[in-house]
Amino acid sequence: MDRAGARVALLTPAGRGALAVVGVTGREAIAMAARLFSPRGPEPLAGRPDGAIVFGRWGDGGSGPGEDLIVVRRGADDLEIHCHGGFAASEAIITGLERLGAVRQAWTEWLRERGAGEIELEAREALTRAGGPTAARILSRQLAGSLGAELVRIEGLVRAGRSSEARAAIERLQRASRVGLRLVRPWRVVLAGRVNAGKSSLFNALAGHARCIVSPEPGTTRDLVESRIVLDGWELEIIDTAGLRDESGTAGAASAVERTGIARAVAARDGADLVLHVVDARAVVAGAVAGPGGRELLVASKADLAGLPAAGGPAGTVWTSAITGAGIADLAAEIVRRLVPEWAEEPELFGGAVPFTERQVGLLEALAKNG
Repeated sequence: MDRAGARVALLTPAGRGALAVVGVTGREAIAMAARLFSPRGPEPLAGRPDGAIVFGRWGDGGSGPGEDLIVVRRGADDLEIHCHGGFAASEAIITGLERLGAVRQAWTEWLRERGAGEIELEAREALTRAGGPTAARILSRQLAGSLGAELVRIEGLVRAGRSSEARAAIERLQRASRVGLRLVRPWRVVLAGRVNAGKSSLFNALAGHARCIVSPEPGTTRDLVESRIVLDGWELEIIDTAGLRDESGTAGAASAVERTGIARAVAARDGADLVLHVVDARAVVAGAVAGPGGRELLVASKADLAGLPAAGGPAGTVWTSAITGAGIADLAAEIVRRLVPEWAEEPELFGGAVPFTERQVGLLEALAKNG
């Protein structure tokens, strides 16, 4: 058979999944599939109407090992094969068709040949990596055409000489892009503070399970402990770190292993989007805590031991207790507010077009220069 007679591509993301979809197109698509697929019922695949959903067995003409699956006849030269997810099932289908002469394509090439634009391809790829429902909703709007339509509108404004309108639209998209560029990359939140400040207990409370070992023994956490969580629809990576010691005091000196953990803690803090500076609430009550830095949120832990209502301390202090659960919801809300202030202050930014790749931001910069 002519190698141009059919093309085959995996149309669902590689990796874990309940279902995989393999596309086959070309003038020999049905003939090739018919040699490997035995449909249930007397009617052969070639005799089924367009739109037919056909259950059957995939293998060498139905003999030997195979897999029960569904073939959807989308047109006279266009099929979709729906099989079990993962790598093995879809790869067996694709390699079987390749042996008959089909040419394997990447899904991006497959969709481009069907008229897909770059933003659609970028949105489809990004959706496979979106870690939270908010990011998925925003990206779905871009897949549906919001960003593409807005860019076309701005180009029209530039051509018409309506510079002020074009500039306002571009600036809006540039503001939205700060968050758009993070839709597939979780915000990084680091818990830092002295030994026995309650960081690990607070980490477990945010994670929703006992991810970290909690002990009254100072220096229990020796390495970075990470967990992915979703707060208010946004994906975060939270990191628990080794506690810092004041070795001039009575808390004892850190071991060599603990010193390594402390060095990693400092590096993690430097690379964080937000640092939760965790302190014992009793130290806050005693006035022994300074105000937080620019990327820091002061969190008073162990508020149940402070013997006072959750109040006071430097401005913006969040009082929490991992034991009673007090303040944990407030802390989650404040984390999101610090990381994504636009979500509360300018929510209309995310209801339509949102740039989400560096390439798209570059397009905006070019439009700004032309406008």
